[in-house]
Amino acid sequence: MLCSGNMNDLPALIEFVETACDDANVRDDLRFDLTLAVEEAASNVIEHGYNGKGGALVVSFELREGVVTICLRDRARPFKPGKVNRPDTDLPLEDRPLGGLGLHLMHQLMDEVRYEILPDGNLLTMIKRDAA
Repeated sequence: MLCSGNMNDLPALIEFVETACDDANVRDDLRFDLTLAVEEAASNVIEHGYNGKGGALVVSFELREGVVTICLRDRARPFKPGKVNRPDTDLPLEDRPLGGLGLHLMHQLMDEVRYEILPDGNLLTMIKRDAA
């Protein structure tokens, strides 16, 4: 799915993932996790990579031999995962800063999360095993 990379695209992106899950017969208990991981990833690209101004964002979904692979490809400025502080999830909710959970959620929801800086953009690959 190709979108313009703005927050208005999120509902269509969520629908794309839900439909892909239906078409691939992904286990019911994983559908919400996959959708949330993609929503968080896309939101991060739009908000932080494109500074909320939009830009090309391509999302692909594949199920092969029980393994779901979801890729997000963008041309936003490079992201450096090692520079993101891990959220302190032990703090009470009222003491936590707003935001900052997207990357943490993706790692909690998926079995594998890989990020690559390419010559013409970025590639985020998220993998969930035993999905069918």
